[in-house]
Amino acid sequence: MADTLIFGLFPNVDPTARVVASLQAMGIPDDHVTIMSAVPYSSRLFGRRHPRTRFLPFLALGALGGLAVALFIAAGTPALYPIKVGAQPVIAPFPPTAIMVFEFVSLGVMIMAFLGFLLQSRFPRLSPAIYDERITDGYIGLSVRASDRLADEIIDLYNANGAIDVRRESVALAEPHRYRHLMFWGVLSVVGLGAVLAPLLLTYDIIRIPWINVMYHSPAVGPQEGPRLAAPEAAVPFSGPRLVAGSPATLPLEATENSLQRGGVLYGVYCAICHGYPDGSPGSLRDYFPEVPPINSQRVQSLSHEDIFVTVTNGLNRMPSLAEQLTIGETWDVANYVLSLGEGAAPAGQ
Repeated sequence: MADTLIFGLFPNVDPTARVVASLQAMGIPDDHVTIMSAVPYSSRLFGRRHPRTRFLPFLALGALGGLAVALFIAAGTPALYPIKVGAQPVIAPFPPTAIMVFEFVSLGVMIMAFLGFLLQSRFPRLSPAIYDERITDGYIGLSVRASDRLADEIIDLYNANGAIDVRRESVALAEPHRYRHLMFWGVLSVVGLGAVLAPLLLTYDIIRIPWINVMYHSPAVGPQEGPRLAAPEAAVPFSGPRLVAGSPATLPLEATENSLQRGGVLYGVYCAICHGYPDGSPGSLRDYFPEVPPINSQRVQSLSHEDIFVTVTNGLNRMPSLAEQLTIGETWDVANYVLSLGEGAAPAGQ
């Protein structure tokens, strides 16, 4: 019976992958091993299979729900409130019905896909969990649920592979609180039911509310009118600028092993689709954008860290700005990784 949680904090992928392989050899199932990282590492980097997802039932349920709503609006509403024109029967015309079916089925699929993603991500987690704030700085957390018999062996395994912090907690910390889940889903069901019923009750005049329907009585404030709230005295900005006078507002990060590792993963997510993979792997769009230089070309490798930072932040020609996708630190990680390749070299760490 698994009744112990062992948490370890590791500096990068390699020691974490070695520990995961050893845990698999000990017979600990993958669903008892949790890896926490601020960087979207692939499961294969840790020797784990890609997690299986079951989106099809959610998508089918969303499509059927959207179809039911569309048919109710298209056919049910004319039946409840018939409008007879001459001697023609009350019908649901095909073109607008087809449009509503398409729109509501698409909406239902999107809503249920989002809900399925949340549920399969184990949302909501209403019980406490082991976590370390250093994970947001690039460290990797590894939590294992195991029996007391294996706990000491796992702790020794963590320490032997360079864990910078090891903690042992009772498994009760991660046990779900059933009453919290019951309360959460009960409240969510009531709110969802109300969100569905309220528009219907108002639409069909079961509930009537006297709305303001005269523009003269509608409150309005012009763009230069009304009170303006000033910032509190001695207030400071929440975050600093990325650029000052067209140059980076921060100094480049040191090109450590961890920075290069994070930069390589982020490059694969945001950049490789156009600039290509340094090892020649297929899958990029460079054939469609011949003007885009390869990442290990002399043109790119002659740039400075600051040049790459500004280009990633502002974009260039067809290249869009990635300022909303990457933080300042992640942008420096990408710059470090790109310049670590060298002209015609293979990716760092591969």
